[in-house]
Amino acid sequence: MPAKENTGFTLTQLTHFSRQAVKYGSIALVTLMIGRILVTGFITYWKATHPAPPPPPTVGFGKLPTLRFDIRTDDEKPSSYKLETISGSTPEFGDRAKVYFMPKASASLLADQNAKNIAAKYNFVFEPEVLGTETYRWTKSKPLASNLEMNTRNLNFRFTTNYLSHPEFLVNTQTPSGIEAVNDVKKFLDKAELLPEDVASASAEVVFLKSLGGELAPAASQSDADFIQVDIDRIAIDQVYKMYSPEGYQASIRAVLTGALDGGVDSIVELEMNHNEVDYDQVHTYPLRSSRSAWQILQAGEGYIASKGKSDQAIVRKVSLGYYDDFEEQEYLQPIYIFENEDDGFLGYVSALDPVYVQK
Repeated sequence: MPAKENTGFTLTQLTHFSRQAVKYGSIALVTLMIGRILVTGFITYWKATHPAPPPPPTVGFGKLPTLRFDIRTDDEKPSSYKLETISGSTPEFGDRAKVYFMPKASASLLADQNAKNIAAKYNFVFEPEVLGTETYRWTKSKPLASNLEMNTRNLNFRFTTNYLSHPEFLVNTQTPSGIEAVNDVKKFLDKAELLPEDVASASAEVVFLKSLGGELAPAASQSDADFIQVDIDRIAIDQVYKMYSPEGYQASIRAVLTGALDGGVDSIVELEMNHNEVDYDQVHTYPLRSSRSAWQILQAGEGYIASKGKSDQAIVRKVSLGYYDDFEEQEYLQPIYIFENEDDGFLGYVSALDPVYVQK
């Protein structure tokens, strides 16, 4: 009987194939691991260098009203403009900016009494003079001859005294420090619950002033000053973009204080409040025109000149993006390009929005 043929693997062959399987399996596993790392790294790099484009601006308010700028005569405008920024050109600020809704204060049956209650907290206790359907004026004589004019609907007001007629205020006075003055102004407003939330924690600009011939001018230092001026604006948008008013650097809240009175809130001799509410929850993004386009508009004499400066030729040394905070009520808080020269005093604005989205 013939011998049976052995067709199976020998132990040696099985060992060889097992070793080969482990070897190539290990190589394949390492290759997969390295490949995964490389692919993941490439995807991360690609996403970092090729980010997905942001969604288009929301433009949810539709076409926006044109900003209301005061008319300027030719004498109030420079005759020419020259750009002298560090880069030699205008910077860019992205393709969009936020726009906020500003609700108009509504009339109330209690507005009359509410205004009188506020006036009483500042010791204006007599009946006011009616200047218009929404404007009252109170007067008092002590400790200084004082006036308080208030809009009974939105509660914006102007408090003035005859402090410049008191020469004793210019002798041996201890002008408050900047921090003290800012705190006193906020306390003054908070006394009648008029301190806005977007102002309560805001910083301020202070200027020490000296009386020269019945006019106020910047003082060389606190020790040389007779008064201190405080400007408090609402908090900058995104902690970056500041507010600018029709009067340039004048904030929506401006006060003048003296060190000649009892101190604290009693040291305030003048205060003007032109603060209108912003609804920060109602916000949409809008496309911007380029800063270069805005510069061309300014050169053409079509921008708003908040301050002409000292020269007939405006030398622009800084271009920035900010917001126009009108003293009059406006429907929306809108961005503007700011062109300025702090040394010369020039300050001009141009609307920053793409004109396609602005009413003509």
